[in-house]
Order: sequence, then C-alpha cells, then structure tokens
Amino acid sequence: MKRLTGSALAYAACAAVSLTAAAQPDPFADYEAMKRGQTPPPPPAASLPAALPIPSPEPEISTAPWKWSFGGRSAFSYTGISNDTLLAEEQSNTTLFFRLTPTVGLTVYERVLVSASFGLLGNNLTREDGSNATSVAALLEFTGHYILPVTRRLAFMPGLGIGPYFGSNDRRLRLPDGRKVDEASSTVGVAMSMYAMFGYQLSPNLSVRTGIALYSLFQTERVESANKSLGASAVHVGLPIELHFHVL
Repeated sequence: MKRLTGSALAYAACAAVSLTAAAQPDPFADYEAMKRGQTPPPPPAASLPAALPIPSPEPEISTAPWKWSFGGRSAFSYTGISNDTLLAEEQSNTTLFFRLTPTVGLTVYERVLVSASFGLLGNNLTREDGSNATSVAALLEFTGHYILPVTRRLAFMPGLGIGPYFGSNDRRLRLPDGRKVDEASSTVGVAMSMYAMFGYQLSPNLSVRTGIALYSLFQTERVESANKSLGASAVHVGLPIELHFHVL
C-alpha cells in the first residue's frame, strides 16, 4: 500500500513538472524553425502600462475652495452726481468717476469668491458759486462673486460689493473783509456695487475681468465753519477693469 501511494505521488509530481515545462516557451523552437527555413514565431507581446491622460496645455478658471488671488481693480464712468450746498440749493454735476483699489481674494467655498479691496475713490462736487471741487477718499470694499464657468478659460462672475469711504474736500470761503481762504471739509460715505462681469484666464496664474457694474454712493460732507453737514449721492454705470494673480 505504501508503495502504491509513493508511486502515485511521484507520478503526480512528474505530471506537474511536465505541464509547467509545456507552458514555458521552447528555447530551441526558433533554432529548429530557422533550420527548416521557416520564420521563427514572434516573441510573446509584453504587457504595456495603461496610457495616462495628457493634461490640456490650456489654462483653466479655478473654482476650487481655499485658493488665494491678488490683484487690482479700476473703474471709470462719466456720470452725474447731486450734492447739497450752503445756500440750501441742490447742485448737479457731470463728472468723471474713478476707483483704483488693490485687491485680495479667497474662494471660501466651491465657486464662491470673496474679496477685500482698499484704495481710492474720486468724483467732483459743485460748490455754491458753480465751481468744481475734486473729492478723493479712501475706500474699503468687500465683494462677493459667484463663478459660473462658460468654457475652460471663460467664466461669468456676477457679484455684489459694499464698503465705507473716508476723505476730505477743499472749500473756497469768502471772508467778511473780502478775502478768500480754503477750508478742508471731511467726507464720510458708503459705496455699493452690482457686478455683471466675465473673467478670462490668460495663463495658469493670471486672469483679467471686465464687464459692466452699477455703482452708487451716499456721502455726508461736514463743513465746520458753517456747522452744517451736506449730503451727496450718485448712481451710475461704469466699466470695471481688473487684473488678478492666482496662487496655485
């Protein structure tokens, strides 16, 4: 019985070795085929790794959260502004309105961009004698945009902005003796904005934005010599132009 079991195990081992050898390519097959004038069989094809997708060289508008950007905003329009005077008359003036503000932005959520900018806001006011006075103030504005991709590089970016501004004006006063002196008056106000803009990715790190924007401002000018506060307001459409650098 033991002899039969040993014979069976030996036979099984030989059969396994024969099958393994049969599965391996015959090293003499090519030589025998060449002796008979036959074309040797082709070598077994090697398995190639799966091809990886090639990233597009075209830059893309980023909508991912927690991405920083730094840049600048400008806006220009030829518009009208209404302001009070010391003669209790309201004056209207057509003026060049401008804004220049460095900006820092952060996408706090997917497609939601929040920005803060600090810079200059300027316009003209009309005085009692019909002369113009240039008003320049420091503007701090907070803006929110929603990013809606149109193509890989182009996105529609509606937004809202609001912020205070502080500045001063020069007023020409006529003294009782006929002399004229300049008096500085302080200005405080609120600026609000509505944006309909498009953003375009020029490179992986640089984008430009432009479109149209509706601007409004409401301010108070304090004249100490007359112990009066004079109001002013303006609503107008402007052309914003912005350039931003993105931190990848």
